Amino acid sequence: MERKEIVALLRDEQNQQALFDRADTVRREECGDTAQLRGVVHFSNYCCREDLYCGLLKSNTKTKRFRMSEDQIVETALGIAESGLRTVVLQSGEDYHYTRESLCSIIRRILEQADVAITLSLGERPLEDMRAFREAGASRYLMKHETMNPKLYSVMRPGLRLKDRLETIRALRELGYQVGVGNIVGLPGQTIEDLAMDIEFFEEFQPDMINIGPFIPHADTPLRDNPAGDPELMLRVFALARIVTRNTHLAAANTVATLLPEDGQYRAFVQGGANVVMPNCNPFRKSKADKIEYEFQITTQKRYVTIDEARNVLRRAGRTLADGKGDSLKMQGGSFD
Repeated sequence: MERKEIVALLRDEQNQQALFDRADTVRREECGDTAQLRGVVHFSNYCCREDLYCGLLKSNTKTKRFRMSEDQIVETALGIAESGLRTVVLQSGEDYHYTRESLCSIIRRILEQADVAITLSLGERPLEDMRAFREAGASRYLMKHETMNPKLYSVMRPGLRLKDRLETIRALRELGYQVGVGNIVGLPGQTIEDLAMDIEFFEEFQPDMINIGPFIPHADTPLRDNPAGDPELMLRVFALARIVTRNTHLAAANTVATLLPEDGQYRAFVQGGANVVMPNCNPFRKSKADKIEYEFQITTQKRYVTIDEARNVLRRAGRTLADGKGDSLKMQGGSFD
């Protein structure tokens, strides 16, 4: 698509149902009526970055920080496998407390005991770290680019450059990872043209997975007084991402459920062409109070979807749980059988 066409579709509120219908058709043709559940182990909320939109930013002194031990991470991952999910996502803030050696050990221990795929979402690490993680058995890496506007990127992520992020994303592909990217819809200062550049990037890069989420203002960040992202615009971004990437795995982030608690992820599936949900699987589940406390430790004002809730989303959307580990359809030549 040309940028002017993308911009026009992003702005067209009156005829968005036609866009949604097209995205759903592409999803059905390219990905089938199955969907992926990927269990997330969020093992640390420490972070060395100062991302203005993120409640984990280093200067936030109100967040109760935690780190899981190596044994806790492995045990949680094995619990995910026992529940029937075939992908484990190891996710944290950008936390260098975990060394290359410790993370490689965690990856190996999980794979020795469970037949799963491991996705990493750890932020930017040295190239040698990411090579070692790949050699240890991790096969996927999720690194959202956040926005393709370089000025906005540097404002939102002080001291960092979009150019460096994109170089890292491309290096991940060269290392043999299935690579996930993604953007935030509704960042303060973001324009429709910025979102069109995100769609162009999706079309050019053809990632193995995309994770799209709305901006959600966090009470303990500098952006606390800004409005949340527009849910309808977000869904149009979903739909266009599906159309231009065809068979890329498209995830409805937990922030989608935060923005639209009743039906956000359902709408991302039936209107936006999504086919992946990543439920939170951390072990702090002894009581409702424990769950609330754990979620507060990660970030306030964010809803974390459980495995049962994710299964309900699939049922409501008329999808069945896919067999296998959910590898990239692009690497499989487009077959979803």
